[in-house]
Amino acid sequence: MSENLIVICQRAASLLSLALMGAAGVQLLFRLVRVLRGEERAEGSLKRTRGARHKEMLLAAGAALASRVLVAAAAYAMMRMAGIEEGPIESLERLWLHWDTRHYIGIAQEGYTAVGDERLRLVFFPLFPLLMRAFSIFTGGSVFYGGLLVSLLCSCVCAALLCDLGMRHGGKKTAALSVGYFLLSPMSVFLNCAYTEALFIALTLGAVCLLRRGHPWLAALCGAASALTRMPGVICAGFFIIAWIGKYAGKRAGAKDLLACALQVLIVFSGLLIYWGINWAVTGNALMYLTYQKENWFQSAGSFWETAATTVYYTIRTVGEEDWFFCWVTQLAAMFAIYALLALRQKRLPFDLAAYSFVYIAVIFAPSWLLSGPRYLYGLCALPLLKAKMIRSGAVHGVLLTLSAALLVIYTFGYTLAVAVL
Repeated sequence: MSENLIVICQRAASLLSLALMGAAGVQLLFRLVRVLRGEERAEGSLKRTRGARHKEMLLAAGAALASRVLVAAAAYAMMRMAGIEEGPIESLERLWLHWDTRHYIGIAQEGYTAVGDERLRLVFFPLFPLLMRAFSIFTGGSVFYGGLLVSLLCSCVCAALLCDLGMRHGGKKTAALSVGYFLLSPMSVFLNCAYTEALFIALTLGAVCLLRRGHPWLAALCGAASALTRMPGVICAGFFIIAWIGKYAGKRAGAKDLLACALQVLIVFSGLLIYWGINWAVTGNALMYLTYQKENWFQSAGSFWETAATTVYYTIRTVGEEDWFFCWVTQLAAMFAIYALLALRQKRLPFDLAAYSFVYIAVIFAPSWLLSGPRYLYGLCALPLLKAKMIRSGAVHGVLLTLSAALLVIYTFGYTLAVAVL
C-alpha cells in the first residue's frame, strides 16, 4: 500500500474516532441536563429495588472459578500438544509467567529502586505486588503463586459484583449475560495471570456497588485502592461527584453534604498521591514514572484520535509479522467497537457508568505508542453490562458469546505459548 493511501487511512481513522466519541459526548451532555433537571436518575432507572441475593452472587463467583480452571486446562492441553512434557503444577510458570508479571514479582520481592534496569519497575503501581507478597504466605512463600491466587480471588469477586450490578439494571438475564461476557472475553486470559486486571476491576466494581448500596465512605476506600492499583483508578472520583449532582438536582445542597463529597473525592485521589509519594521517596521526583514511561516505553501524553491513526499505520505496515494479529488488529477492532457502542448504545447504561466509560476510554487510549489497548479496555468495569444490554436478541448474544469463547482459546494460546499477547 502506498504511503499516501496509508495517510488517508490514518486520517479517516482519526476522524471516525472523533465523530463517534463526539456523538457519545453530545449524548452525555444532554443526559447531564436531564439529570440536573431531575428527569433522569444519575445511577439509572433501577428495575429492582435490590441487587443480587447472596446465592446468586456465589453462583457467579463459582462460574468465575470454573472458567479459570478451564482456561488453565486448555493452556496445559495446548502445551502438551506442542510436545512439551511437564506436570500441571510445574508448567504454571512456563505458561503464565510473562511480560509484566516479572516486574510485579521483582517489586514484591525487592521493592522499588532508583538504580539499574530495576528502576523501571517504578512505572508499576504498588498495591498488586504488595498483595502478592501478602498472599505468598498461603503459597509456600512464592510471590508468583501469591499473585495467581490474588487474581483468582478477585476474578470471583468481579463476577459476583457484576451479577449484583446486572440484577440492579436489568434483572437475571442482564446479570447472567454480564458475567458471561466478562468471563468469556478473549482478554479474560489475564484473569489467569499475575496481572492487575482482576484486582483493578474488582475494586472499581466495589466502589460502584457500595455507592449504590448506600455506603459512600467504603466506596471511596475502594476507589482509593483502585487508584493505588492503576492510574485510571482516580476516575472513580467521578462517581461521587455525579451521585452528589443527582441527589441535589433542583435542590439546594448543604455545606455538610458538599464537604462529604469533596472528602470522598480526596480519598479516591489519595491512592494516586501515595504512589506519587513513593516516586518522590525513591527518586526525589514525584512524577519520575512519567519519565521512565517516555524513555523506555515511548509513551507520553497524546489523544485517542492520534492513537487510532498510529494503530491503523501499524496494522497496515506489520501484516505478516508475529505481533500483527494479537497486537495491532486486536487493538484496532477493540477501539472502534467501543467507540461505536458508546455512540450508539450508551443510553442503555446508567448515566454515571456511561460518563465514567467515556472518560475512561478517552484516557486509556490517549498515550502515544499504545500496545496493550485491548487489555486496558477490558479493565472498563461497565463493559460487560454494556455488552449485555446492547441488543435484546438472545440468539445474537449466544452467537457473540460463542465467538468470544473461541477467541479466548486463541488468545490463551497467544499469551501462554506464542507469548504474543501483551
